[in-house]
Amino acid sequence: MKKNDLRNFCVAPMMGYTTPHARKLYRILSKNAFLFSEMIPSKTMLHSKTKDLIIDNNNNNPVALQVGGSDLKDLKMCASIAKSYNYDELNLNVGCPSKSVQKGNFGACLMLDKVLVRNCIESMQQISKIEISMKCRIGIGNNLNYEFFSDFINEVSKTGIRYIYIHARNAIMKGLSPKNNRTVPPLDYDFVSKIKIEHPSINFILNGGIENIDQAYSLFNKYDGVMIGRLIQNNPFSLMQVDKLFYNKSYSNLSIEKIILEYFNYIRKKLGTDSTFRLLSPLLGILFALPNSKKFKTEIQEIIKKNEINVLEKLFLNFFNDSINNKKLVSNLV
Repeated sequence: MKKNDLRNFCVAPMMGYTTPHARKLYRILSKNAFLFSEMIPSKTMLHSKTKDLIIDNNNNNPVALQVGGSDLKDLKMCASIAKSYNYDELNLNVGCPSKSVQKGNFGACLMLDKVLVRNCIESMQQISKIEISMKCRIGIGNNLNYEFFSDFINEVSKTGIRYIYIHARNAIMKGLSPKNNRTVPPLDYDFVSKIKIEHPSINFILNGGIENIDQAYSLFNKYDGVMIGRLIQNNPFSLMQVDKLFYNKSYSNLSIEKIILEYFNYIRKKLGTDSTFRLLSPLLGILFALPNSKKFKTEIQEIIKKNEINVLEKLFLNFFNDSINNKKLVSNLV
């Protein structure tokens, strides 16, 4: 076990998934994992009338708010908002390759303008008492180029930044969807190892290609920290292993039943503020992925339409209890 850092294990920002509701479930499952919001465009954060539905923190610290943007004044105001919502960190997205993000002049395309990225970070750093970080790729386009990556990080390092999260793939700006950009470009963890040697004072958190908790722990012993996304989206109960492995802490009173009951108590308090489906969505992925779950899918959708929360709670409890009693199924849960 290395020295304890809040960011030993991070849950990656995922559009449409790391909602305030998902982060509530994740926090029930792990008291220590470092959580992230979805990527929120700066204009949305500043002007949307429904921004509370996407940036509400609900005391799920430690947690970062991720922002997408490149307007210096906007980003400075976003830092003030993040601080007012009690986020521990504001993270600049310099890794998303989607067409819509490129049109807005943020995300991975910013790696082509390292001075602008430096200015963005320095603008956000004007707001005190909130950590400013960045998430990026190792390059742009089809060819791996360590010199390009090193030059980019050298410029950004002039801000005094302490945490950089690196998806260890290039971003392909044309011809690949955001989904395929998460799997098709080849991984190169060596870029992260080399840049750490050049900048030992910066914490580089490794992201990309981590398929299970055992692999995450192995990589954690080689890097400053790890960040995982889709594994947690598909099976949030994987987080039950995180506190002991990555923080050397254990909570003996944690059980599947208590987790479900606590999360449904949260849902009841939120009814009327958001759709029932959105409130339940953090649990639905694993439910629909487990064997023999097809019959539950139709049943759950009908109950959701009727807003029968007590019936849904009982259904979830029965389903997960059946899974726990079946050794073949329980391996899919944790």
